[in-house]
Amino acid sequence: NAVQDIKTVQDVVDKENKMFVYMHYSILTVGKELDKSLNYLETAFSKRGIRLSQSNYNQLELFMASLPGCSYRSNPDYDRFITLNDVAGCLQYKEEDTLDEDTPLKVYYTNRAGIPKCIDFTGKEGKNKLTTNSNFFCLGPSGSGKSFHMNSVVRQLYEQNTDVIMVDTGHSYEGLCTYLGGKYITYREDSPISMNPFKITKEEFNVEKINFLKSLIFVIWKGADGSVSTIEDEFIQRTLETYYQFYFDPFHGYSNEQRERRKSVLMLEMRNKRKSSDIDNERFVAKRRIKMLEALNQSKGNTEAEVETAQAKIEELKEKYAIEDDETMSLILYEISREEEELKSIQVTELSFNGFFEFALQYIPFLQEESRIKFDIDGFRFLLSKFYKGGALERTLNENMDTTLFDEKFIVFEIDAIKDDPKLFPIVTLIIMDVFLQKMRLKNNRKALIIEEAWKAIASPLMAGYILYLYKTVRKFWGIVGVVTQEIEDIISSEIVKSAIINNSEITILLDQTKLKDRFAEIQALLGLTDIECAKIWTINNLDNKQGRGAFKEVYIRRGNYGEVYGVEESPECYMAYTTEKVEKDALAKYRAKYGDIQVAIQEFCNDWRASGISKIMDFSKQVMS
Repeated sequence: NAVQDIKTVQDVVDKENKMFVYMHYSILTVGKELDKSLNYLETAFSKRGIRLSQSNYNQLELFMASLPGCSYRSNPDYDRFITLNDVAGCLQYKEEDTLDEDTPLKVYYTNRAGIPKCIDFTGKEGKNKLTTNSNFFCLGPSGSGKSFHMNSVVRQLYEQNTDVIMVDTGHSYEGLCTYLGGKYITYREDSPISMNPFKITKEEFNVEKINFLKSLIFVIWKGADGSVSTIEDEFIQRTLETYYQFYFDPFHGYSNEQRERRKSVLMLEMRNKRKSSDIDNERFVAKRRIKMLEALNQSKGNTEAEVETAQAKIEELKEKYAIEDDETMSLILYEISREEEELKSIQVTELSFNGFFEFALQYIPFLQEESRIKFDIDGFRFLLSKFYKGGALERTLNENMDTTLFDEKFIVFEIDAIKDDPKLFPIVTLIIMDVFLQKMRLKNNRKALIIEEAWKAIASPLMAGYILYLYKTVRKFWGIVGVVTQEIEDIISSEIVKSAIINNSEITILLDQTKLKDRFAEIQALLGLTDIECAKIWTINNLDNKQGRGAFKEVYIRRGNYGEVYGVEESPECYMAYTTEKVEKDALAKYRAKYGDIQVAIQEFCNDWRASGISKIMDFSKQVMS
């Protein structure tokens, strides 16, 4: 009833800090068929619950009031009505054309009326700074136009001197990669994606690289969803650091500082009676031999040569087993000497997984003895052995990467074949990400890493640290990391998505969310969307703005705190480069077989389609294949 309506409005004003305003709208039509125009307007407004009032007695007064600066001439008693300020603004005519953003990076969309508009996709390269990083998160259900939109964005980034690496699991970018002459790498058992992430230069040996290799080893050892204890983390950390130290600077003995540190540690252990029985036994035998030799030297009848030989042997035993008057220090010096000999015997001849595996199996037992801490070396050896020479996956981490990849500007890694392998999927995803990091450091232009559904392979607590490192590092090297997904359950159930991905992505991209409407409240909370933003999102593909335009889909893009809905409207030629429809791809393949060059094939295909008079490309493709 009216009383309840008034109370509701008052509550809204109080809670949302809105205000009442007086408003007047008038529509001026000019033409020969005024009745037809009037009927059209009444129908259009009626669909939106708005009733028009036709004035018949003060047309001149209203006409004068509609002129710029003359609104005061409207009659306050019967030409104006009271409403809320946001309602008053929703029908205001936008009196300026859509303007392009002032930015060197121009990614083109259309506005809601189909007028082309370029925006700064990153939000930070243009004159108006909207973001502090260029990372994005994209959510679009199946059929929403997600892949088509990303193809459009990627093409435009590539055309503006951006090196692009994509990790895909559905062959969504094969057509574009072929069109651009990029590198399309598909994982197959007989030709796996293989690299050697262990091979680095001395200059690349740093904390960041060690952390990446730790993550890689933990995924192999524990699985992407496994957990690592602090002790296990420290063991692998020290093993990796020592592995590279021994390669770049082979071990010849402890430095004075290291020797003194070992003395202090061993002294404490001795005081706590944590001595090695093996050392005691060896030294006990040596001391008995020394006493026997000394007794022989003191006996009568020995020749001078025999005495000298015995004395030389005594000195040799004393030096080897560090036998001095101070028994505790002697034992410590012997232990240090024995450690040095053991470490000298461990050689690092190559940087690869094979080399690390061999080193680890020698060094970890030494580390166990030195630290007096247990480590599951047998489980470690067993689980990593399949990547060692002779193992089923020996090529994965031991073959040097194709160095020409660093010169390729567009690379797609298609790993659909292993998306259901819980062990291999995250490992291959990680090494691809490492390729991007290496490329990022070497190249001075903009770089983009776009991960489709493969992001799920690394969205685990074990990988959280590495993901944060990736996002942090990308920002320093003019890079972009984009994550694209269609599964709502994956993003809502994963804390890693929120803490490591969404919180480090200042660009949010949402396609048509109609299929997810029942659970959109969860998405709204996760992404921090306001009610006003949600109202915009629900208009995606729902406006009556299709007339006179080609096929297009709409997308909501929020950069920082600024979000707007744009149209993704491309030419038929671009559509054919992007399409994932099998019939259309097969039809294009026929043209390519005829013309050879992919660009010529697409152009000829589109020319024939236009000449055919068939309205839809799909129908024309079926005719080509018939």
